[in-house]
Amino acid sequence: MTKGEKGFIYSCLLVTLISEMLLSPFYPQLFSGYFQVDGVQAASLFIICCRLVVMIMTPIWAVAAKKWGFRKLILIALTVMAGCKILLPMSYTFPQFLAASLVLLFFQSSIYLLYPAMVASSKNDDEKVKATSTYLFVFHGSAIVSGIAGSFVVSQLFPLNSYYVFALMDLILAAAGCFILSSHESITSKETYRKKENLSKDVKWQGEFLVYLLIVFLFYIGHHTIRPYFTVFLDNSFTISKQESSLLYVMPSLVAVMLQFSLPKQYLQSHIRVILISLMGITAGLLFIQALVGPFWLFVLIRMMYGLFFFISLAAVDILFFKMKIGKTSPLSYSLVASVQNAALLFSPMAALMMVKHSGTKGPFLLSGFLLIGSALGTALLLMMMYKSSLYQIKRGVEQHENF
Repeated sequence: MTKGEKGFIYSCLLVTLISEMLLSPFYPQLFSGYFQVDGVQAASLFIICCRLVVMIMTPIWAVAAKKWGFRKLILIALTVMAGCKILLPMSYTFPQFLAASLVLLFFQSSIYLLYPAMVASSKNDDEKVKATSTYLFVFHGSAIVSGIAGSFVVSQLFPLNSYYVFALMDLILAAAGCFILSSHESITSKETYRKKENLSKDVKWQGEFLVYLLIVFLFYIGHHTIRPYFTVFLDNSFTISKQESSLLYVMPSLVAVMLQFSLPKQYLQSHIRVILISLMGITAGLLFIQALVGPFWLFVLIRMMYGLFFFISLAAVDILFFKMKIGKTSPLSYSLVASVQNAALLFSPMAALMMVKHSGTKGPFLLSGFLLIGSALGTALLLMMMYKSSLYQIKRGVEQHENF
């Protein structure tokens, strides 16, 4: 893949993520003030519908990419996305805004496949680690930019007009893609994925991949269950300002951006198994401590440590997939991983609400810790299964480099 294609992919992901996250923390206030509806109920309905669309459409777009190739798919998606973002500010009722948003996400979900396709086209494991860590840098950088800009945009008289800017960016990206994306490159060629799929016809949907999907579900729901009521927990536990509360909320993303430049990529790639299990256990312990810690300065320190280990484990979960057999021979099966991630994001607010009602605002931290312990145990089980599979295939004369 050329540097121009990599730059184009990261630009698409950056613009898409910022536009998606810009107003998301303020949906209740936005829907109440702009559409005169119950903001809390409208926000819940909006998030559930959006997650369902992404969860369903991502695997479907993966199948379409194999048939048509990424170049045609992405250029059409960017053009339609621009049209939808032009329609969003023209919505006068909440149902109109919801309908336009769902059509937008129908096509926008195809953009999320650029990341696994780029990793799959990497020439070696070092490039895969670099691509994964760079994507996480873009993701967390988008969270920081959207968090800062969103508080300014939502206070404007017409906050939805910001979508006009993103519509223009999508059109510019679509025009640039016509020249940057080459139909002969691995990232856009449908023949490439057909060949890889032919190599994996004998790869069955074995228990290893199902266990990995369970690990991903527990991992993401564990880390996201603490988010819906995090600021409420801070208000109940400490006397701090809204600005300090917001800073603590985005602190994991801030730590991730700073860590990107010092992440030991080679060491991470070489010791992925031990690192992943250890970090899942450590982050579980840090979540327990966050719920029980007393002094504010200690809570800030623990929060920073949590952000550090969360970022590394987030990269490790993806790296593990691309080092698995199905990740090597059928990289677009990552679309199913993305659907499981969205399912976790869909259920995490429900789990958080259940724990708050049962155990107060500390409840989500406790549940998240146990979920991450479950994820660590699942990872240990997966690695044992992969080890046994490796021994079995070696006995049958299969070359060892085909296994993790």
